[in-house]
Amino acid sequence: MIKDQKYEAVEAYYLKTRKWKVKKLLNFFQFVYVISGEGTHKYSGNSIPFQSDYLVLLTPNKDNDFELHGDTEFLIMKVHVSYVRDYRWKTIDYLEELLFSSSQISGTIVTNNSDKVLIKHIAASLILSLKEQKLYHQDLNLHYINALTVIAARNISEKKPHGFTEKVDNKFESILTYVEQNIYEPSRLRIQVISEVFGISPNYFSSYFKQHSGENYKNYLAHYKIKLIEHRLKYSDKRIAELVDEFGFIDESHINKFYKKHKHISIKAFRKAQKL
Repeated sequence: MIKDQKYEAVEAYYLKTRKWKVKKLLNFFQFVYVISGEGTHKYSGNSIPFQSDYLVLLTPNKDNDFELHGDTEFLIMKVHVSYVRDYRWKTIDYLEELLFSSSQISGTIVTNNSDKVLIKHIAASLILSLKEQKLYHQDLNLHYINALTVIAARNISEKKPHGFTEKVDNKFESILTYVEQNIYEPSRLRIQVISEVFGISPNYFSSYFKQHSGENYKNYLAHYKIKLIEHRLKYSDKRIAELVDEFGFIDESHINKFYKKHKHISIKAFRKAQKL
């Protein structure tokens, strides 16, 4: 294991193991990048196969486990929540909330092909710097981790519904975060409930939401749920019946009707198309 301990709020290390023993840490985000090996990533009832170049963000509020099929190499980067909150990112507002929202993503958080290449090069450079520890390596490592954080944030943001922008009203960003955290609890997302949580009149809530997102609240919920469902279909082997339970639908007919209404194809047809 190679560590760089100059920056307590930001740390990176290499790990080769046959058994996952890394635990969630209070107040730390942990980026886990798979250098080599394969296995299954388990969290929140999901089981996602992984192999090299898999990148996931472990948030302080979620338990994760990795079943490893033999020797597996990881690059692990720990970033304290206060560092994310206080660092002067040039164009990204509310990065902390954005990173927390990654817990809703199934599988690797980086799916953009060009960004995958960038991540691979950054990871290789960081590992080399950790091994060699040349002059000013701590500062260089910090820049590598910052770059990886921004790339991850970009990919997480691209998976959000249309209402999310880099700069939004504080209360509205809190509403988006609340929606993401409660997307599996439909009763908590009713206008009467959410408007009371945020001190907004139920009669005004829909107008307020559309003013900040550009779309109405009902469509936003539908689009966000569809993005999550499609990510499950692409990157997990979950059965449709499991998605029914996870997203609060009545049965398979209900989820199919919902999906087809918005995407004009069936869920089975979508999953089949991903395998071609």
